[in-house]
Amino acid sequence: MGDSSSTNLSNIYFIPYTNFYSRIGFIINPNIWTNGKLWNLTGDFRIIHNNLRTYGIGGGTSKANLDQINHNFIRVYLNANHKVDGPFYAGVGYDLDDFYSVTESWSRSYPSDFSKYGIGTGYKTVSSGITFDLLWDSRKNSINPENGLYSILLYRLNTRWLGSDYSWTSIYFDNRKYFSFSDTRHEVLGLRVFYWASYGDVPYLNLPGTTLDLSARSGRGYSVARYLGKQELYAETEYRFDITRNGLWGGVVFTNAQSYTEPGSNQFEYVLPAIGAGVRLKFNKRSNTNISLDMAFGKNSFLLYLNLGEFF
Repeated sequence: MGDSSSTNLSNIYFIPYTNFYSRIGFIINPNIWTNGKLWNLTGDFRIIHNNLRTYGIGGGTSKANLDQINHNFIRVYLNANHKVDGPFYAGVGYDLDDFYSVTESWSRSYPSDFSKYGIGTGYKTVSSGITFDLLWDSRKNSINPENGLYSILLYRLNTRWLGSDYSWTSIYFDNRKYFSFSDTRHEVLGLRVFYWASYGDVPYLNLPGTTLDLSARSGRGYSVARYLGKQELYAETEYRFDITRNGLWGGVVFTNAQSYTEPGSNQFEYVLPAIGAGVRLKFNKRSNTNISLDMAFGKNSFLLYLNLGEFF
């Protein structure tokens, strides 16, 4: 891990993934800092079987248009950021998404939005590309930040010469700011805003969508991929506080909103809000890691979340 005065706190998440019915797999997310904070090395490795419930593209889709996409999924993301000055880094990486055994559960007489989309809707789709990013990270602890700023601007280029089935690009701009209001208790306000845009022949399963961001922790209050679009705007705020004086128990209240471009107009026409609250139980005092249990209410939606660590 290294001395906190010379490096930031490194962490590796190993996340078993299941809903005990239609989804199973695991996720490994390393975030490694070298001594002197010269390099920041990150990754995202996933092997998942997923029965994804989707409702089409845009913010005005209806639950009456429910479709189910069954697929297996391998992800390998690798990124290396080198220090430029202070908390400012620049980096390159490689992203691979391999969707295979893709089938659709659709029995109606008219075509589904999935089949009409027609890009990345076959039995197997590979997206393979290089990434370039600029990173600003002044947080001391990415597991449970109490102050600092995290900002990443990432450009992804998927080309056939790297093995991608389609040529497409994306821009991902994620910003998170934290404010601490006490020197003796955990009282933190976290703000998050991101913009995610994709261009070209973007496969359906690579479209921006609910909880499909790089951290896979956005959109509390809505199911995974409840909303999809070629561009996404997202904002969230969360207030975190101690309940007990020793910090063993804590709580949060939060609100978020998401919006997607519509397939016809390519405009943001709908805003999908959600609110919620949760409790925290201290899991590791050294890293300040919590077990979190949240409930969130979205538009015609209610969900519970059990996780290790904070959502952002």
